[in-house]
Amino acid sequence: MRSVTVLAPAKVNLHLGIYPGRDERGYHRADSVMVALGLADRVTVSETPDSPLHVSMDVDAGVGERDNTAYVAAERLCAAFGRSPEYQVSIEKRVPPQSGLGGSSSDGAATILALCDLWGVSPASDAVVGVARSVGADAPFFLNLAPSLLEGAGDVLRRVFPALGDVPIVLVRPKGGVSTARAYAEFDCDPVNPLDTTGIINALSGGSVADVARSLYNNLSGAARRAEGQIAEVERWLAVQDGVRASMVSGSGSCVFGICSSHADAERIAALAHDEQGLWSCATRVVSRRDEIAN
Repeated sequence: MRSVTVLAPAKVNLHLGIYPGRDERGYHRADSVMVALGLADRVTVSETPDSPLHVSMDVDAGVGERDNTAYVAAERLCAAFGRSPEYQVSIEKRVPPQSGLGGSSSDGAATILALCDLWGVSPASDAVVGVARSVGADAPFFLNLAPSLLEGAGDVLRRVFPALGDVPIVLVRPKGGVSTARAYAEFDCDPVNPLDTTGIINALSGGSVADVARSLYNNLSGAARRAEGQIAEVERWLAVQDGVRASMVSGSGSCVFGICSSHADAERIAALAHDEQGLWSCATRVVSRRDEIAN
């Protein structure tokens, strides 16, 4: 019985611009610029001939098995390629759910990549990318991991940027999470037209971390704060820590990330958040390939 293990990294949005209104699929138009992080789940897909598709996780993420993104990804990819869904998907979670870090979409993309490996199929094929888009808006990004601009509903890859380098990142998560559905419902109650992506595109094109830090933007953050009041407290706390160059809510929240001056700063701030604030935290870094993930 063959098996393949793929690391499923977290992401942060350097720019997230959500537009008012929804399309015929019920999605908002979105401009999303993302980078992957060294924090990652571990997804193992094993062949189980004559046994039905099964997904197991080492933590309870609050969703049923058939609603798990990895299950949906495996089922849809098997259907697209005419294969029997006879696999075991095992997920070791490190990326906290309801945090705006893309863990669910990343697990789905990792499942797709593992199946492509087992089948000898290119993950860049239109059929595979189409399945990824159907699974989650962020899933196509996780097939590649290079810094990227996605448009459409945040699921159409428009541009890939050069690797940003080994940028230290600290993550601090309030005790409460924010579901994507809740954040978007809050946004619909008080929609805000977004800024365009010119600033972050120029910063990434030039490879300047300082310019990236100055260009951080997320017009979904207000909705996230309304959904989870402690986000604002975490934002204020993180913004004044020595060694934080810039900070912002990632995606739909509730996690707040900081771009740090050094890895030592990121580690110190993560320890303070855990020890003094009692919050989940992590010191990590920006990556652009899976072989840069050290876990």
